Amino acid sequence: MGAMVYGGIDTDRIDLSESTFFSGDGRTQNNREGAAKAFYKMRDEASREDFRAVKETAKDFIGIRGNYGTNLPVGSIVIETGLPKDQAEDYQRSLDLERGVAVSGWNFRGKKIATRAFASHVHKVIYYEITAEDRILNLRLRFESPREGEYKNYNIGCLYFECDARETMHSDGTTGTLLIGKAAIHTDGFPKAAEDALEIRQASRLGLYILMDTDFGCEYEDRLSQIHQMQMRMNRHLVAIEEISADKLEEAHGADMKELADRTTLELEGDEAVSQIPLMFQMGRYLLYSASREDSKLPPHLQGVWNDNVACRIGWTCDMHLDINTQMNYWPALVTGLPETELPLFAWIRDGLAPSGRETAKVSYGLKGWVAELVSNAWNYTAPYWASPIAPCPTGGVWILTHLWEYYQYTGDEGFLRETAFPLIEEASGFFLEYLFEDGKGNLTCGPSISPENSFSVNGEVYQISNGCTYEILMIRELFTIYEEAARILKREKEPGVKKARAARKRLLPYRITAEGTIAEWSHDYPAADSQHRHTSHLLGVFPFAQITPENRRLAKAAEKTLEAKLTPEENWEDTGWARSMLMLYEARLRHPDKAWHHIRKMLEKLLEPNGFIIHPPTRGAGAFDNVYELDGNTGLTSCIAEMLLQSHKGVLRLLPCLPKTWK
Repeated sequence: MGAMVYGGIDTDRIDLSESTFFSGDGRTQNNREGAAKAFYKMRDEASREDFRAVKETAKDFIGIRGNYGTNLPVGSIVIETGLPKDQAEDYQRSLDLERGVAVSGWNFRGKKIATRAFASHVHKVIYYEITAEDRILNLRLRFESPREGEYKNYNIGCLYFECDARETMHSDGTTGTLLIGKAAIHTDGFPKAAEDALEIRQASRLGLYILMDTDFGCEYEDRLSQIHQMQMRMNRHLVAIEEISADKLEEAHGADMKELADRTTLELEGDEAVSQIPLMFQMGRYLLYSASREDSKLPPHLQGVWNDNVACRIGWTCDMHLDINTQMNYWPALVTGLPETELPLFAWIRDGLAPSGRETAKVSYGLKGWVAELVSNAWNYTAPYWASPIAPCPTGGVWILTHLWEYYQYTGDEGFLRETAFPLIEEASGFFLEYLFEDGKGNLTCGPSISPENSFSVNGEVYQISNGCTYEILMIRELFTIYEEAARILKREKEPGVKKARAARKRLLPYRITAEGTIAEWSHDYPAADSQHRHTSHLLGVFPFAQITPENRRLAKAAEKTLEAKLTPEENWEDTGWARSMLMLYEARLRHPDKAWHHIRKMLEKLLEPNGFIIHPPTRGAGAFDNVYELDGNTGLTSCIAEMLLQSHKGVLRLLPCLPKTWK
């Protein structure tokens, strides 16, 4: 559960989110019948550089969206205080990142008013409270839904609501999870239930114990049975936690949060911009462990557990993107001491993504193993994207799979490597060993596929799909390298699959430097349709994979020139939170402190909201009707700060490898 608490004098508002409140379902066949035949036809056409034909054939390959769905906001609890704004003084509000408590306070006619709110992982409850020095609160509570016709009920003991995750932009409007919610009321005032609100007169205190539950993953015979079972489960939980005082709830919650916060600390001295860095470093960590804990049912989607009702109403959807965003959500996890936050990601990969990916490998490619493409969701979608500009892209599963290997590297948990990570790594490697083909020059190449989410131009026409994309080659190279190393640790390096992967890795199409001195994004020399596109997928060998390091001066210099070209002129760069994070992470790995610090300052100047959220504004390639909050902008910034202070790749621990002169 997540909440956005707005604060306010006459009115406060709590926007509620729940990570499994997804529209759609997983019952649609998302892989297109005959897709594998179309794929190999595309391969032949791409080999002849007949890109127009490839684009046409792709219509028979792309996935079927069906009831893909999106995460939706639950709704809002609105609290009218009965206190006029014009008689308030000294209003302040803040969020304590160490203890995870949002507070506000002000004076009203000489009386002190205060609020506090927190979302407790310990007790699985969101708690909100408003108190006054005297019985001067005349409150009015109501539940507001962004959807019409949802059931809500007010009585003197609680506010109850039922919500269906249904919408028609990303699904058929009839499918999605069912959520029930309850705000149990504790007050010394006089409650009165109305049809459209709950009124509480002459109160000095109101406490709300907010619970939510969905039927995600449950099977019931009918809706009434479903609701009954969920209500019974919620009531049992409520009885248990209502016995605990608000102060005890906060004490347990604060201790839980502080233990995570204090595992990694950062102190810097410098100017005003420098002084923001420790706060933003911890903000990214706070958002990650608030959105992902060891018992979470799903990994965080694009927005963590805070749905702003924007991403779910645009074409991208509020889901798990596998071409940068879900990965970036988790980049601070291990380097800043939060390993357990990754466990729901691993469970989702093992139990959802990989089983679904076996079907995609079989139907869309005619191969064994498992594969996941560009996007996924609560229903474990792995099929190709449903529009040809961003499909095929079969290495989304490879990229997210590298997190399991990194977890082993940090923890040394050989049991995890043997039982969880290695079988998935081996099966994914099996797919790509069959997927590769010879390019006629002695190299192994791949495709056809895209370089997320970029396009190239041929004779004035824009295309996306070709063979031998650098992004895909570097992903396969990383997978085979991990497979070999994991096999060595587990003493399985002599097995046939490992030997094949080792031989194939050595024959993979190498990095290529263009005539302009940049890293080639494709195996051909046709220019990018947008040379300052937000995606830099062909540079992932710099970060996170350390295939290109400063020690390899030739490739490092080419990476530097690629970044210079992307930023010339800088005002035309397609700027977003996560894309700016990538620029700073590349510069950190290339050990350019001034350039990395420049990108951080630009992010803080242009993309930082007053509440600490990093945004994705509407851009020419990713249109939206408003700014979109994305978790990855914050976690990307945290990852970059960590990378500037400490690096550990290629078997070497580097202390302060990218320290700006202004950081003391």
